[in-house]
Amino acid sequence: MADTITKRMCMRQSDSATAKANNEVLLTGEYFFETDTGEIKVGDGVTKYNSLLGLQSEAKIAQKIAQGIYDGVNLQEKFATEIAQYGNVADWLHARAATNNFAGIYPGDYFYDSMSAGTVAGNTIAAKNKKIYIAGIDLYYGTGDTEMPHHFTCFSLADENVTWNDTNNNNGSAYSPHPWIASKLYAVLNGVNNASSNPVGACGYNAAGAGYYQLFSSKLRSRMVEQRVHMGMRYSTTAALNDDNGQAWVGRGLIFAPSEIEAYGGMIHSVKSTFPQCENYGPWCHWPLFKSAGYRGRLLFGRVSWWLCSVSGGTSAFAGGVDGLGVSTTADTAAAWVRAPLCFHIA
Repeated sequence: MADTITKRMCMRQSDSATAKANNEVLLTGEYFFETDTGEIKVGDGVTKYNSLLGLQSEAKIAQKIAQGIYDGVNLQEKFATEIAQYGNVADWLHARAATNNFAGIYPGDYFYDSMSAGTVAGNTIAAKNKKIYIAGIDLYYGTGDTEMPHHFTCFSLADENVTWNDTNNNNGSAYSPHPWIASKLYAVLNGVNNASSNPVGACGYNAAGAGYYQLFSSKLRSRMVEQRVHMGMRYSTTAALNDDNGQAWVGRGLIFAPSEIEAYGGMIHSVKSTFPQCENYGPWCHWPLFKSAGYRGRLLFGRVSWWLCSVSGGTSAFAGGVDGLGVSTTADTAAAWVRAPLCFHIA
């Protein structure tokens, strides 16, 4: 059966080098075909050619994401021209989020931040360009007792090991009844002093002005927003507790460790050991970046273990983590072989 052509579409074309050299603004709805690459771009009447997304390349990315084999791209290269208009990647990401414009950005893509040198929790840290991954997009938009704006969720990993607490202690304190907020790891990530104690022993740490937060560029710090979550409390002035004894809304920190739900998609070690198990936690969801357990997901930085903010049920000594073999784990909070995750939201 022969095809019947009812209408032909005009399409401009040339090789990719010529098209990029000319860098024209295509008319709204105007198609351009690169004869050597097969790429197709569609104009919007405003954006120059080099900043337009290619239909073919974006379709290939979508296919790889669906297959679970997307390795991500450097956003500072893909959107170099657009980012240049803002002067830095942090302000660009902020502008994109503020306008609900996430086109061409995917979980697994990454950017670099110029981190300063410093000393954090006794570790001497050299200045470096830190690789930071987009872990999810608008995961918590509109949630919380204080609504989250449009945002990017970001993930990186410190090169250093940091204890969750220096003693095996997963209880809260007078500083905060929430074990995570009362932990040394929270203090070290955010550069605060939460040193305290509870019936289990010492907890927290004095990292005032000397945390990982202070090492990130000022531009990036200025675009971080704190999410409020409904998090478990585990604190008594008279006894060590093995399970949560309450929940409440609290800011999780500008820099934070993910929860078990965010890392694994469900509660594993942090489930309360006694009934009823009817606590309301979150709002948390499984981050798209962590749908893979291996090198494209939780092991992006290699076969190393890193902490979560979740504490284990049925014990006063353990906190959750991601094991370097890719499995869910829990460890003594004083374990000295576990890395510090560096997670934050940009809005």
